[in-house]
Amino acid sequence: MYVHVQRENGLAHHTMVLRPWQVQALRVLTSKWFLIALGVGLASWGYFAVQAARVPLLTWRITHLEQDAQRIDSLQKTLTQLQSRYEQVQRMLSAPAAPKNAKPDGAGNRARP
Repeated sequence: MYVHVQRENGLAHHTMVLRPWQVQALRVLTSKWFLIALGVGLASWGYFAVQAARVPLLTWRITHLEQDAQRIDSLQKTLTQLQSRYEQVQRMLSAPAAPKNAKPDGAGNRARP
């Protein structure tokens, strides 16, 4: 295939000779299906590039959450120990309670005015 290119304003011109496989390649590269496939490929590449860029951030976040979990476990252990000590002190300081049904000093026998 011969392609003759000539400028509008001037005498310069250029002639290109394309072989059949070059014409076929140009036809494929400019077809709508190739452009759609290229667009899908670029979109998927963009998606995976964004996901790959998130990896360092997510790794840092996981490390931070693991440290928080260790702190929470430590605080939970300390809280459990303090609660058991508090209960022990309460048991040591508490006096036996009087039964609820008992009436002090015959208060039930008095007549009210």
